[in-house]
Amino acid sequence: MRLSKLSIRNFRNYRSIDVALSGDVVLLGENRVGKSNLLFAIRLILDATLPDSARQLKLSDFWDGAAPTFSDPIEVHLEFSDFTADPGVLALLTDFRTAGDPAIARLSYVFRKKADVAGDPQSGDDCEFIVFGGGDESRHVPSKVRRRIAIDVLDALRDAESQLGTWRGSPLRPLLEDAIAGVSREDLAAVAADLDKATKALEAFPTVQTLEAELRAGIHHLSGAAHDIDARLRFAPSDPLRLFRAIAMFIDGGKRGIAEASLGSANVALLALKLAEFEWRRKKNERNFSLLCVEEPEAHLHPQLQRSVFKKLFDGEKVAQSLIVTSHSPTLAAVAPLRSIVLLRTRDGATSAFSLAELPVTQDELDDLETYLNATRAEMLFARGVIFVEGDAEAALVPVFASAIGRPLDDLGVTVCNVAGVNFGPYVKLAEALGLPYAVVTDWDPLDGTKPPLGRKRVLDLYDDALRVRGQPPVEPAQREAWEALDFTAFAATFAPAGYFLNDRTFEVSVANTPDLLAPLLDILDAQRFGSIRTKRLQDWRAGTPVDPAQLLAMIADIGKGRLGAKLAKKTPGLAPPGYIADAIRFVARHDQ
Repeated sequence: MRLSKLSIRNFRNYRSIDVALSGDVVLLGENRVGKSNLLFAIRLILDATLPDSARQLKLSDFWDGAAPTFSDPIEVHLEFSDFTADPGVLALLTDFRTAGDPAIARLSYVFRKKADVAGDPQSGDDCEFIVFGGGDESRHVPSKVRRRIAIDVLDALRDAESQLGTWRGSPLRPLLEDAIAGVSREDLAAVAADLDKATKALEAFPTVQTLEAELRAGIHHLSGAAHDIDARLRFAPSDPLRLFRAIAMFIDGGKRGIAEASLGSANVALLALKLAEFEWRRKKNERNFSLLCVEEPEAHLHPQLQRSVFKKLFDGEKVAQSLIVTSHSPTLAAVAPLRSIVLLRTRDGATSAFSLAELPVTQDELDDLETYLNATRAEMLFARGVIFVEGDAEAALVPVFASAIGRPLDDLGVTVCNVAGVNFGPYVKLAEALGLPYAVVTDWDPLDGTKPPLGRKRVLDLYDDALRVRGQPPVEPAQREAWEALDFTAFAATFAPAGYFLNDRTFEVSVANTPDLLAPLLDILDAQRFGSIRTKRLQDWRAGTPVDPAQLLAMIADIGKGRLGAKLAKKTPGLAPPGYIADAIRFVARHDQ
């Protein structure tokens, strides 16, 4: 079973979102974007530990932009898929299947004005909540469903040491209780007798006897004889049935208590115990499905530990359980399965959600994207805009050019993504799915006069990819044919407003054809100490002879485009870039405002 969709209406910072989900979920977003609010929305339906007083919301829980009459209710809807193969889950959810698709079960929470309240609500008391399933308010969700399809939340301010050290709330408790159940009372009594003997030996020390007497006298003095608790200093309770409660988790081979562990180590232990508890409850038939929510694990785990822990959690085989993580850590996002990612962003006074669960990419494209995000520590997922380029030279120079025209990319939150070729398709689909402003900077790549330029087909295919992600129909064949008939100038002008920016040949040739950039380019080539023929050619270009593209690219090939770009980046601060590069930078900067 898995959560397949979450919908929220009119709740706190959410005006209206519909989020497709796939297996584990990684909620990414800046601070105050509403990650904790989204988890609480899920808890309104599933959390068995949440009292009804917490489900009775306040008027302040309505979206800030809601009508002052509070006429639109707060709604939360969860949809579940892939549950029919589990007879236990099927029995729990069968009454809550949707009419349109019996393979989908829906549980809902609604908070709205009471029917008998005249006028506008004046407080939360004028409203009521209902939790139901299958889209039918008469089908109430019983507490049994919440117990067997349960959610556990480790909040951002969690105290792992306290949770592990407190018997009542420790995930170790049910595991120990089960383990001790397999020990006979005679064996427990023997251990208790040994401990009692050791305790009496401890009590025999005069200093310990004096301390115990002083403590007992102090308690007796404060409480009086009627309420005295007859305190003693002991290793553990003498009652064999309570003896095992003194068992705790120690570290470093039992030399130190969990309180002496680092925050990260304690949190890793807490996660491991929670997962063990879930598995134990499933095997004991106490629970059919567990949802573990961990808020901001990066606050407790250093980057390497984040990668180690969550890569194993995401990749491991999990039976009847899922993981929801909220984070603003690129390190964690880099190891997350791409389809698990949900990006939250604030737009027009409300939080929007962009899910990659249904990103229309092939498995090869998915692998390419995950590899790229892992290598770049997922910077793209946290950007406010992205410029896609073909290679190392553009990647090195575009940030320099952006600063030269007064649009420094770091200040704008814009990143440059080098796709190492012309396979822009998966990256464009990703940007579209994330609602991310983007520009594609690519070459026209003209061939001989008998074949169409490669850049034209490339852009048209990318445009079709973008329409597909948006859920719009593809370009009509007649329209595509008309675009294919355009020359370079007309074609580039047509697609620049859509975010596709082309040069008439290649990037390096465009640099050479930009007056301010030609001199530093020739300086770099001169420093290579070519032979007499190439040296004469460079002198002619300095004197005003038009640069021959084929000869220029042959020289650059001896240096390497990436190395050339790095050298140019040091020589060109403040110099105006080629026009199409400047247009691409301004396009992304404008769309982020």
